[in-house]
Amino acid sequence: MIQPIPGAHADDQPVNFGPVLWDVLNKVASNVGGADYLIGLSLRDPNNANVPILAGAAVDGLGANLDGLLLGNEPDIYAAHGYRPNVKNYTTALYINEFKTAADRLTNTSAGDIYDKHEIVGPTICCAWNLDALLDDGFSSSFGSNLKYISLQHYPQNNCNPGVFNFQLPYYVQHANVVTLGAWQSSGISKIVSNPNGQPVILSEFNSAACGGIAGISDTFAVGSLWTIDYSLQLASVGYSAAYIHTRERGVTYNLFTPPEGPNGGPGAWTTNPPYYGLLVTAEALRSENGSIVVDLDISGSKSKTDVAVSGYAVYDAVSKTVQQLVFFNYANVSSSDGSSQSFSVPSGTFAKGQGGVQVKYLVGDSMAEKVNIGWGGQTLATAGDGNLVSSNATWAVPNANIDCSNGCTINVPAPGMAVVFAGVPAKDNNANSNPSSGDTGGNSSGSIRPKATGSQIRVSFSSSNALLVISFIVLAVAASPFDHLFLFTF
Repeated sequence: MIQPIPGAHADDQPVNFGPVLWDVLNKVASNVGGADYLIGLSLRDPNNANVPILAGAAVDGLGANLDGLLLGNEPDIYAAHGYRPNVKNYTTALYINEFKTAADRLTNTSAGDIYDKHEIVGPTICCAWNLDALLDDGFSSSFGSNLKYISLQHYPQNNCNPGVFNFQLPYYVQHANVVTLGAWQSSGISKIVSNPNGQPVILSEFNSAACGGIAGISDTFAVGSLWTIDYSLQLASVGYSAAYIHTRERGVTYNLFTPPEGPNGGPGAWTTNPPYYGLLVTAEALRSENGSIVVDLDISGSKSKTDVAVSGYAVYDAVSKTVQQLVFFNYANVSSSDGSSQSFSVPSGTFAKGQGGVQVKYLVGDSMAEKVNIGWGGQTLATAGDGNLVSSNATWAVPNANIDCSNGCTINVPAPGMAVVFAGVPAKDNNANSNPSSGDTGGNSSGSIRPKATGSQIRVSFSSSNALLVISFIVLAVAASPFDHLFLFTF
């Protein structure tokens, strides 16, 4: 399938590949009910004859399962990595010329003129360049009609010099930091999404820390699960159409799974890591038949206040503009056995008529630092080695609650954890003593979409007109099956 070239550097391995590679990827797509792939093409040498060969093979081999071809990877740090040794100042103008050279070579492949098929994705900058300036320098005008997506990739920090990094775990559980991180390249993104003919913007690679993550941070419930969800929803709220979480070889701390001990491909149980729960919950939180529009509710000023331990989002149907899901976070740093929770009061009229019956589904960890004992909807993968969720009665595996929210309701979110409230699910009678959420008159809402704190209970206030005003500026449509767009495969 893939054969590494002996003697190559561990982080720069040329490979030989055969058709079995595409067969395996197609089989994976079939087995999971559909998945699309982005395939990376090198721009290290714009004249590399192997690039059109790989591109043609990918188009021929993957067919409808190919989502796009990423041309180049982090060109804004080519010079810093020594990839342009004879260039004193590797500018965006030089990059645009090289992109054109490589793109022109894609007009003649085994799959025909790939460039004209609008499969190409770029610029995939990460660090040193400004998207706004790159657009002004002609990237969009030069390639816009042939680009499928505008791609970026970014991490909050790196661990490339192991043990030397800026942020500890508390940084990730302050929602204001998530908002700041999501605002990276905001000016350029605004230009693109405000253009009726602009391409969708994707984050083609992200995770908690570049160069494989940080032990004790990336592999925790707080970061791998809660932060991944919060950041993913924040990206959706500011104009991204898809985000691809990065995963790597065995032993990397931010990986979704850990394979069994022994040779690769050997028998044994797999371990599911916290970031997988992040993908699972994000996919469900964004589910919609028509695509989703995401709004940060700025609960208790959480977008700017770092001392606020809550946050939340509303997820609207992109066509009907009605609330389909609400998402509430409780970042309190306690153990699940403490029984601590935060109440969120949802007012009457939040959901469309006939959609007031809701189901509340909880993601809870035993603690912020937990790596294994994590529950989603009363089920867990902690004791499963095959990827199938199993039921649990642990304090951190809180069962679903079905309630009537037609006249408002109170959603109690255990700590540390979060809840997704799904509209339009018929309510059932619940025992208030055992159920963390209950029907309630949420009170009248007015003014801003920003919720306000009222004592120990947070009252979520909505204004339909203001919410739709935000929506009209965001113009965001997340894929109706977002799970298909959460994995990044590069070769």
